[in-house]
Amino acid sequence: MISFRYHLISIIAIFLAIALGVVVGTSALNGAVVGDLRSQVSGLKKANSDAAAQNKALRSQAGNADLLAQTFGSKISGAGLAKTPVVLLGAPGASKQVKDGIAAQITAAGGVVSGRVQLGKSFTDPARANDIRSLATSGVHPIGLQLPTTEDVGMLAGALLGFVLGGKGQGSDLTQVLAGFKTLDMLTTESGTVTAAKAIVLVAPGAMVKDSPKATMLLSFSTELGAIAGTAVVAGDAASDTAAGLVALVRNDATAKKSVSTVDNAGTALGQLTVALATANAVSGHKGHFGSGSGADALLPGVSG
Repeated sequence: MISFRYHLISIIAIFLAIALGVVVGTSALNGAVVGDLRSQVSGLKKANSDAAAQNKALRSQAGNADLLAQTFGSKISGAGLAKTPVVLLGAPGASKQVKDGIAAQITAAGGVVSGRVQLGKSFTDPARANDIRSLATSGVHPIGLQLPTTEDVGMLAGALLGFVLGGKGQGSDLTQVLAGFKTLDMLTTESGTVTAAKAIVLVAPGAMVKDSPKATMLLSFSTELGAIAGTAVVAGDAASDTAAGLVALVRNDATAKKSVSTVDNAGTALGQLTVALATANAVSGHKGHFGSGSGADALLPGVSG
């Protein structure tokens, strides 16, 4: 007869066997897992090292390209803008450093910066929209300007500034329009005198909030500015070609893309040289989208791929 003691010993033996199996199995499993993890860590270290080396090489290439632009920019651009007047127009938040770099390259290409104009924060403030409407429709109205039939303040402002900065209308129209925006505290002039030009370079701010009033207004402003002036380039740094950046917005809008040229790397010396080349290209009647961003036609005008 099997006693209770026998059952108890049997049960204990079973549990001991299970425990021993778990210990042995876990040890074997842990060894395999640890080995696999070590292998993955080693692989990640190598991938990280390779990425760091590639990043270093790319930075070196970018540095060399910028050095080339700084050293030989004037020779590369030649006299592409020979005595061509160009207005530099800063959107709200545009970088002074970027504007300075572009101005230097325009001059190196033989062009003349006929004025530097900076738009203020209030220019894109929805609460000030009626002020722009009033200025465009009744405050000042250059002879010959046909305003678009719209309530869109970006289009109205783009038409008004594009007309006078692009050299259309009477000589006094430019002075009156700039004075009107100054009175509204929406504009300042960074150069002593602003005269009409054959091309307008609009310097974009960096990334903006998607679907924000500022982004929406600047997109319609850029589109109409180019349509009325005839020759306009929107230039921004890498951030302007991401998310709701102005360069990205222009490139993703069929109408805007046909209205203006764009440059997405104007935060670099090479990009600033590209702005001068793109402006010369636009003056000759050829619009395009340049830089290193995904929406670019080419790195530089005249360079395919």
